[in-house]
Parts: sequence; C-alpha cells; structure tokens
Amino acid sequence: MREKNPDLEKGHSRRRFFELLGGGFLTASSWPLARRAFGHNGLPQEKEQVPPIPSAAGAVDPADTKFWLFVREQFPITKNNNLIYMNNGTMGPSPYYIQWMFFSKEQEVNFTGTYGGHDVARAKVAEFINCREKEVSLTHNVTEGIDIIAQGLKLKRGDEVIITNHEHAGNAIPWYTRARRDRVVIKVAPLGQDAAQTLASVERAITKKTKVIAIPHMTCTNGQILPVKEIIELAHRKRILVMLDGAHPPGMFKVDVRELGCDFYAACGHKFLLGPKGTGFLYVKEELFDRVEPIMTGGGSDSGWDYKRGLHGWDKTAHRYDYGTQSLALYYGMMACFDFINGIGLDNITRRDKTLATKLLEGLKDIPQVEILTPLEEKSRCALTGFRLKNMPYDQFQNWLMEKYRIRIRGVGEGGLNSLRVTTHIYNTFEEVDLLLEAIREAARK
Repeated sequence: MREKNPDLEKGHSRRRFFELLGGGFLTASSWPLARRAFGHNGLPQEKEQVPPIPSAAGAVDPADTKFWLFVREQFPITKNNNLIYMNNGTMGPSPYYIQWMFFSKEQEVNFTGTYGGHDVARAKVAEFINCREKEVSLTHNVTEGIDIIAQGLKLKRGDEVIITNHEHAGNAIPWYTRARRDRVVIKVAPLGQDAAQTLASVERAITKKTKVIAIPHMTCTNGQILPVKEIIELAHRKRILVMLDGAHPPGMFKVDVRELGCDFYAACGHKFLLGPKGTGFLYVKEELFDRVEPIMTGGGSDSGWDYKRGLHGWDKTAHRYDYGTQSLALYYGMMACFDFINGIGLDNITRRDKTLATKLLEGLKDIPQVEILTPLEEKSRCALTGFRLKNMPYDQFQNWLMEKYRIRIRGVGEGGLNSLRVTTHIYNTFEEVDLLLEAIREAARK
C-alpha cells in the first residue's frame, strides 16, 4: 500500500476547500490567482503574488482601449462568457485584488486567531469622503446606516420627515417604521425632471414641523443625481437636518461630505466601490452625536460600565453606533477598494462610467418605443440609466434579455414604475452597450 504524505494530503484538502468555497461560481481562470497568493502553510506569500491594481499616472481617455481592457481583465465576472453584467447598482463584482485582500486576511485570522483590527478602515473611509475619523461608523450596508439615524434621532409625535417618490426600500422602510412607532409624519416630495424642479418640489414640502429631509444622493430607480448641496443649504437655513442615502455615488463620482454639508451620509462597499458584500459606513457630523441615540449597542459603544453605576456613557466618537466583534477580512477588503479606485483615479472612473452611460442614453433616444426616465441634464446623471419600454412589461423584457442575450440588468418595480435600469461600470465595454441597444431595438419591434 502506498504511504500517505501528510503534507500532500493537507495541500489537497486546502485546495478542495477553496474549490468548495467558490461553489462553482468562480471559474478556473480566476481562482488560481487567489490560490497562488498563499504559501504551503496557507499564509499569504510575498507581495509580488498580489494581483495588480491598474495604475494611471494622470487623466485617462474614456476611450483608451488598452487601459480599460487591462482594467476589465482584473474582474472574474468578465471571464464568464455566458453573461454580460450591467447590474452593478445592485451588486458590484470585486476585482482580483480586493478578493485577494479579503481571502488573505480571512486566512490570517483562521491561522493565527487574530482578533479585531477592523477599526483601521475608519481612517480610509474618512480620507475618501473628507471627514474626521471620529465621524465614521462602520456598518454592513446602507440600510443599517439609515436605521441608526432613523431610529436613533430624537424626534417626537407630529415631527415631519421628507422623503422622495423614488426611494429604495432601505431608506423608506426605516422612516415608515419610525412613523408607525412614534407617530412621526412622512411626507413625499416628487422628483422633477431636472435639478431646479426637484429643489422646488422639496421646498414646497417643507413646513414648520419638518425636522429631517432623508433623500437619495442618487436614485436607485432612474439614476437621477439630486441637487443635494442646494437642498442641504435650504434645509439648514430652516434648521432642518439632512440625511443622504449614498448607496451608489461612492466609487462612481466624488463624495465630499464637508463640501456637501450634509449631517448624515450612509453608504455601502458592495456597489460602485466593488468591495466585499456586507460592508458599509455611516458619516455622522460630530456636533450631532448627542442628537442620535444609539439603539443597538454593545462592546465599543460605551465609554465604560460597571455593575454599580451601570453605563457610564457613550464612546466619544461615532464608534458608539457600531459594536462587538467585526470581520477583519471584510473591512480590510473595503480598505482595498479605496486603493483600487485611487490607483485608477476616481476622475477617470467617473468619465468612463458616464461615457458608457451617455452612449446608451443617446442610442435609446432613437428607439420610438422607449421612454427615457433618466434626466438628460448633465449634472443630474452619471452611470445609472433608467428607461421604460412602452410595448413590454419590465419583468418580461428583463427575462427575455437574459434568456436570449445573456445580459443582466435590473427591473424597477418600486413605486409602480414598471421600468428598467442599466448600470455600467469600469469593466463594461462600448461593444456591450451596442449589443444591449440591439436587443432593445429588437424588443421594441415586437
């Protein structure tokens, strides 16, 4: 009988583990990069094994084929020949580098028992959105950040909160939950076709009882960028607080919370930041800490406690809103997002994203059966394009598009819109946009 080699058996076991972890989702061409990042003992190898980050020394032309194809090569999802993915607004697939960071840190935790360490992500977030580290709370998604504010903000019966008619459930349900519990009043301001109309609509909804305006920085439905800076200035003149749902903008275009002037900003790592799923962050302006009561609490939320005095008070930072054991791997993965984006250059990403979306928008204008829902105004749009097919329900077209063309987009049933949303990002190509337009033209003739 052949003698077993323990080291060889251990190696086979580890490889099998990674294959199972991949669940068949990642192809053979993608996983070797992750596997080669680890040595025979399972710990990360030297830095030269790290997947590359595309690096731009300055401005890159949105049509620079060589550069953007290299960027595209960093994404496993582009190796799937049976799928063209244009639904980044729901879930942004991570490139190899971000996956490598996550898996290497997860391995480190499991091989060494390392505990904590996720707090280092606060500094990266603060730098990226231009705030102080103490104003960052680490969350797991946008909804969690919104809930921290919606449930914790000191409001009383009859106080009014303004939202829009294009909300994601993650911004609507938390406020309606608060309304049900404490009899807060929710008012809906319809969005206009451009920034001026939207600003006027929000202004009309304001009364002496308005305490909060909770709106999307960019809508999830049709990709409309709201004139949030002007809305914030209007609100602050009337001593009203503003909460921004920032699910989409980070990683697509610049988010500077100081420049915007908002009071709260909730975002996630899993969309245009291309990070691990289950990561997010919340910005809370320091002077408002005492106006937002921590609701869910635990180790890290407090400034101290004992069995005689009980809770001494809250942590002096936004750490009061997050607590307990967190995943080091997830938040190192989120840190890697900022390295990846900064390597390419956020301005370069914004131009590429908008150029792809503009090509789609221009093509849609020539299809008679298409109603475009995204504002044509330059400052009110970027990488999310919303439209409606007049001759076909959104779910029917979405399913047909996937079955025949293998293109994945998102149907928008929210608010009875019966529409479609395309989200292009840096791994998409102009050829993929052309194919989508070809499919829409075919459907429009049915």
